[in-house]
Amino acid sequence: MNKTKLQQLEQLLNAPVVPKVMSNSEWEREGGKKHPEAGDAIQSKNAYLIVTRANGAELQCWEIAATLTPLEKQLIGWAIQQGGVRSSSGASDLERQTRRLGEWIQQSVTNGEWRAEVPDRMELRNRLFDGMVPFLLLCEQLEDKEPSYSELEKTIRTFISDETLLIPLREHEWLILSSDRLLTEADTDGDEVLGHEETKEILSTLAEGLHQLVTGEWGGECHIAVGEPIVPAESVIRIVGTLRETIFLGRKFHVGMQIHLPWLVHLERLLSGIPEQVRSRFVEEMMGRPDLFTDSETVSTLDAFFSMDCNVSETAKKLFIHRNTLLYRLDKIKNEAGLDVRSFNDAVLVRILLLLYKVTKRK
Repeated sequence: MNKTKLQQLEQLLNAPVVPKVMSNSEWEREGGKKHPEAGDAIQSKNAYLIVTRANGAELQCWEIAATLTPLEKQLIGWAIQQGGVRSSSGASDLERQTRRLGEWIQQSVTNGEWRAEVPDRMELRNRLFDGMVPFLLLCEQLEDKEPSYSELEKTIRTFISDETLLIPLREHEWLILSSDRLLTEADTDGDEVLGHEETKEILSTLAEGLHQLVTGEWGGECHIAVGEPIVPAESVIRIVGTLRETIFLGRKFHVGMQIHLPWLVHLERLLSGIPEQVRSRFVEEMMGRPDLFTDSETVSTLDAFFSMDCNVSETAKKLFIHRNTLLYRLDKIKNEAGLDVRSFNDAVLVRILLLLYKVTKRK
């Protein structure tokens, strides 16, 4: 609410109305309930506190220095619930409901409540079907102005499905939940039952298509993580945490990539937990040639080799080079680093060294 409207409210109540920011823990210490929402209020000795917006661990409130009548409290709470979810009065009922759900998700993630189930009070709970595909969309540095909720929702629905839910989380971040029917619709082989690996391939393709759609429409830097189908009413908090971590690890270890898949960052997740000092010392001790990974050709060759499961022929095709040229490059790495990536043990070690080098020497 802007300053003019606050002044109008002060005149109506004949009492000061002061905007205030509180943490969830402060709210609970004042006697408020856990997981407050817009419109929730508490009466202290000297003031009436009411939440105007819940954004993760932060609450935006009004502190009204007066003792209000039950009718005044009811009217103020009603006004906030009608327009407090978003300042825009033009927001649709669906947008208000998704923003309310998004605020609850963000709050639960912040509090580490990974097993929390979507409460019955959320209007959208009956639209969370078993087997929904989760996408996490993070858009930064948009070339044009950020799209409105309705613009982004309309664009995404043209690509995925009319059953898709767009749920705003943090600034520039949205959770997208769509029916798992889109997997069979995207299956070019027409299989009735998709295998595990086929499902992953289709999810990767869908994420790439969504990325092209969003960046083609609004430009800027955009990252997308996608997970396998979930039961959102039970596991939406866990999947949001997983997909956020997946984007974080992808941006940290694989600079330049915009599509991030949870099943491809298991090793990165493990290495990320190692203290930086230990990572740096390990790289320095194990590297035969400290400048080996500064050569872009070497790095691109190794990245392709590992992405092709160490298959020489497939790697050569991916790099558009002759098989003998690839063998020459691998022999060069063996001679300079003392590690043969065609050997399983050495391949594992080089893979770890390459990942660690990217985050310890890129600064």
